[in-house]
Amino acid sequence: MSDISSTTGLRTRISTRARSTIARILREPPPKRNDTPLNFTERIPNTTSIDEDCTYSRADDAQDQPRDLLAGQGHGGNLGPKSSIQAWLSKLRNNGNECQAKSVSGPHGGFLTTAGQGSSGQGKEKARRSSVGGHRKVFSHLIPSGFGTILHGVGGSRRNSLVGIDIMTVFPTEIVAQILSYLDHKSLLSCELVSHSWYSAATSCHVWRHTFEAKYGGWKGSNPYGRNWRAMFEVKTNLDKRWLKGQAHPTYLRGHSDSVYCVQFDQEKIVTGSRDRTIRVWNIATGQCIKVIGASNDSRPGPNTIGYHKGSILCLQFDDTILVTGSSDHTCIVYSLPDFEPYLTLPGHRMGVLDVCFDESHIVSCSKDTSICIWERSTGLLLNRLRGHEGPVNAVQLRANLVASASGDANIKLWDIESGNCIRTLSGHTRGLACIQLSNDCRTVVSGGNDQSIRVWDVESGNLRYEIRDAHKSLVRSLYLDSQNDRIISGSYDQSVRVWDLKEGKSLLNFPRWHGSWILAARADDRRIVSTSQDSQVLVLDFSNGIRGLESMFPVPAAPVYVHT
Repeated sequence: MSDISSTTGLRTRISTRARSTIARILREPPPKRNDTPLNFTERIPNTTSIDEDCTYSRADDAQDQPRDLLAGQGHGGNLGPKSSIQAWLSKLRNNGNECQAKSVSGPHGGFLTTAGQGSSGQGKEKARRSSVGGHRKVFSHLIPSGFGTILHGVGGSRRNSLVGIDIMTVFPTEIVAQILSYLDHKSLLSCELVSHSWYSAATSCHVWRHTFEAKYGGWKGSNPYGRNWRAMFEVKTNLDKRWLKGQAHPTYLRGHSDSVYCVQFDQEKIVTGSRDRTIRVWNIATGQCIKVIGASNDSRPGPNTIGYHKGSILCLQFDDTILVTGSSDHTCIVYSLPDFEPYLTLPGHRMGVLDVCFDESHIVSCSKDTSICIWERSTGLLLNRLRGHEGPVNAVQLRANLVASASGDANIKLWDIESGNCIRTLSGHTRGLACIQLSNDCRTVVSGGNDQSIRVWDVESGNLRYEIRDAHKSLVRSLYLDSQNDRIISGSYDQSVRVWDLKEGKSLLNFPRWHGSWILAARADDRRIVSTSQDSQVLVLDFSNGIRGLESMFPVPAAPVYVHT
């Protein structure tokens, strides 16, 4: 909260300083004018069209635009560092006799203008009106926002013609960036077309980072510094458009010989667990299987050596350093990453382990034996066993100090991981639960089960926010809560994967029968939905396929190399 208030205070001080600077400039007298003839041979930039998707089209290439603006003629045919538009404004301000300063008010403040007298020749006046009208095409879409040079009364009589001062040319770079950071993306794209200096200011990383975070929230990825925020904004906008329309490229990964019960993925790899007792690692870019861990025909190591699961792989989770799997053989195995070497076995359950999760300190597992086990991550020591459910505990989620569990007894329980006490029980489902998700901020629980509904709960009060009745036509087998994008992804025995709006529960997308049998797991990120099925296949629905500039937001990782085991 302190960071937010300090940032707000800083922005307020900068805005106050900017306003005072503008007021000081407006109080200064206009420059003296002379009778230097005008030269209207500068090239006039082409008009521009901007759409809703943060893209724009123009006759000249974006990179060539600043060079075109610098190619105009001035005194002696050489402008030096000034653009043709700046020279044109300077000459227009200095033409004719000195006259009285006037003020033109806009939505965001006043701008100094001067009532000018044009040259006496009718030909020169006609040329002036033509050139001013052409340049005004560039500035016209900036006038409503109150920024930049305002051209008022162009095309009227000489005495009524007003021309403004480009205030951005007198501000320090920091003030310009702060002013532009208040604009939306379409206004910034317009600013890029004004001149070379405006292009440089409007493409600033600081400006586009503010615009990106204002629309899409703070960056939750890796190091935010040095990123191309403008390109990231365009990629994110195009991605959202594809999610809205359901435009995804499907790819099937084949290799498992039986039902695929669980899946997790990141930007490099997909990890799946199957009833065939193997764990497979797939290259997410190519779809190739790059490692197989355990197999039904592998020779088993001795009883004192950590080996592979002897039953179906029912659940898994990994991070940068470990992979934890749970099996119908009643155990969990912890593997080190990136070599996927098993180094720890957790043998605390009496029946199959149905779900696992962990954080920096704890590993949590749940079982068909109705219990939840809390393990110390570093040593594998059993710290606590939570009891309270009257049926199999089918799913658990761990966030901060809170554990959420869903059971076949149709109840959801919230536990304090340190004390092991049940904080609250959420009841409302009419049949057994199969899946549960807890939001990153620990304020929302999403649950699904055999009553074919999805329910969204408030953690603090324990109240039901809303229910999606008949969300599927059969058991809701899998849920994934994408808190960053406010989406719920569900998979069902009705062979469909669906996407829901978290805030209102509206249906966004439906992918029916993309699998040949029951959906057993479904997860998602900004770019993809990955689902697994009883048909032994893994389906990757890629919404980012073919989008240009993806590397600005999702850096391409080095392809992992593993040895088949």
